[in-house]
Amino acid sequence: MSGPSGKLGGLSTSVVAIIAVGGVAGLLALIVVTSLILDIPKRMKQKKNTGLMAPEEMEKKSVEIDDAEKGAVKQSTREISVQSPSFMADFKPYSEQPELHAKAPYRAAMLTQPANLKQALKDAQADASKTLMGIAQGIPSTFVTKLIASTKPDFIWMDVEHGMYNRLTLHDCIHAAQHHSEGKSMVICRVPKHDELSLTTALDAGCAGIVIPHVESAQEVRDFIKEMYFGGGKGHRSFSPWTFTPGLTTSLYPNDPYNVQTANNHVCLIPQIESLKGLEACEEIAAVEGISGLMFGPGDYMIDAGMDIHSFMNGNPDPKFFEAMGTFNAAAAKYDLPIFGGVMGLDQIPMAIQTGMRGIAVQFDVWGTTRLFASSLEAGWKHAKSFEGNPKPSMANGQAKPAE
Repeated sequence: MSGPSGKLGGLSTSVVAIIAVGGVAGLLALIVVTSLILDIPKRMKQKKNTGLMAPEEMEKKSVEIDDAEKGAVKQSTREISVQSPSFMADFKPYSEQPELHAKAPYRAAMLTQPANLKQALKDAQADASKTLMGIAQGIPSTFVTKLIASTKPDFIWMDVEHGMYNRLTLHDCIHAAQHHSEGKSMVICRVPKHDELSLTTALDAGCAGIVIPHVESAQEVRDFIKEMYFGGGKGHRSFSPWTFTPGLTTSLYPNDPYNVQTANNHVCLIPQIESLKGLEACEEIAAVEGISGLMFGPGDYMIDAGMDIHSFMNGNPDPKFFEAMGTFNAAAAKYDLPIFGGVMGLDQIPMAIQTGMRGIAVQFDVWGTTRLFASSLEAGWKHAKSFEGNPKPSMANGQAKPAE
């Protein structure tokens, strides 16, 4: 039977057609694969010509590069070793280099607690070579405090009476002083006489000394002592729950988990006499048990006494001023009290020590920075002025006039 519905050897013509097509496709696939296999050597040759390498060559080259890199590393290491003999090999932990550690003999167990200013002043009073040198800070800025503390003065005197400190700034400045000096710098605050908030803030933050301004009687000092110290017959200072963490806070003293003994043993009270009435009561004030030093206020005293401050600032004080200082110094000497204060210039330090000063502010932040700016500008303008007559100076033709 013929036609599409016919059969061939028992198979329909459709099946035969499918087999035929499959055979042709298989034959074509075989030809393509064979062509690819035969073309491999040629392709490898082309790859060599274009910079690509056969696997065995790549492996060989990799070994060569690896060896070269190892050599380069060895060479680099050798060069670093030559240039820097201590490169890592000589590293010593900070804890094993005591010469880097701040010498802070009077610090408390924790830097949030007051340093032992009482002992520091006693040591200085016994040996003038241990006189404390510090910086007076009137700018209410923790950044300024950090700069000062980085020089590690013996103390930083923060003037809360005249400086524009708010409560948080004062707290943070005291902490910054002690932390950034690594415990070396003790903090002394002058607070307004009737400002309980400033006093509480300074003490809770870890201030080591309080200066009371405008003291005019011994009774004022006794009353102030009660505000500064904790119990035990010394005072009625309020106990803060925010200055310690139970179980974590430490103290230099046994059985003192809340640093009550630290505060009572370390914090100093320094009355400041700066009026005619105060000077009259000077010896009575110096005799009060519990104070650690005395301070004189020349500016307020001269105004109260009708003296010319300008003459004093220019090195020509009123003769009566020397009489007043004599009375003050005699009272301090009689009761073996160190004098705290500042100097107008560094050349005054020897005289200050000879007259009984044992805590000396050798620089004031406002005066010091202003004078630094002024002297630097003066030097700059002077150098520029030296080029008069040579408006376009250069390294080739420009010469400044000889210094006069």
